[in-house]
Amino acid sequence: MRALAIVHESERDTGTIGERICERGFELEILTVEGTLPEPGSVDLVVVYGSSESAYDDGVRWLRRELDYLGAVLGSGTPILGICFGGQVLSRVLGGSVAPSPHPETGWVTVATEQPALIAPGPWMQFHFDRFTLPPGATAVATSEHALQAFTHGPHLGLQFHPEITPEVFERWLAEWKVVGALEDFAAAGIDIAEIADEIVARAGSSRAEAMRLFDAFWERSQLLVRPDEPLPVSAPLSG
Repeated sequence: MRALAIVHESERDTGTIGERICERGFELEILTVEGTLPEPGSVDLVVVYGSSESAYDDGVRWLRRELDYLGAVLGSGTPILGICFGGQVLSRVLGGSVAPSPHPETGWVTVATEQPALIAPGPWMQFHFDRFTLPPGATAVATSEHALQAFTHGPHLGLQFHPEITPEVFERWLAEWKVVGALEDFAAAGIDIAEIADEIVARAGSSRAEAMRLFDAFWERSQLLVRPDEPLPVSAPLSG
C-alpha cells in the first residue's frame, strides 16, 4: 500500500499518524504540493497536515494547486485524512467554507463526540485560529464549545485538532515560529507556549495511543466504504 503525506512550509515530521501509517505496512511518501505529486489513483491514502497559512486565503501561492489536487483525489475515491489546515482544505473541496474563528483554540481540549469509536473525547491538542464548516453531505462527528472538530464524508475524515502531536513535532513548530517571530504574537495573545509544551510531554504516551486508535478506526472505516467486498486489513498491534 502507498500513502502520501502532504506537508507545508518546512515541516516534515508526520508524528504519530505517520508512525502508525508505516506500522500498518504503507510506503509513506512525504511531499509538498509545490513538488511533483503522484497521480491521485496511484495512492491508497492521502493525509494532509497543518500549516501556518489560512485555508481561506486564496493569495497563498500554492493553495489553488492543493485544492485542485485534493479534488482529483476525491474523484479517484482515495480516502483523505485532513488534519487542522488539512481538515479545512478538505472542507473547502467538499463545498464547505473556512473563516477566522472568533474563539481560537490552543492547548488540550476535550470534545463532544457522536462516534467515540472513531473520535474519542480526548482531550486533543488544538492550535488553530480558523475553523471550517460542515460540508454538504458530511456528518458532524465531534465538536467543542467553539468549533466543529471532526466530520466524515464517505471514506474521508476532516479533523480540526492535531492527533499527530509529539514533543518532537512541537519542537519543530517552535523552531519555525522563532524564525518568523510568531512566539511574540502568541505571548501578546496570552498563549502560554511553555505550558502547552509541558502538557504535550506529560500526555505523550496517552496521546500517541489515542492517535493510533483514531487512525486505525479511520482506515478500517474507509476500507468498508471504498472496498466493501474485500476483507479488512489486520490492524498492527499498538506498540509501546
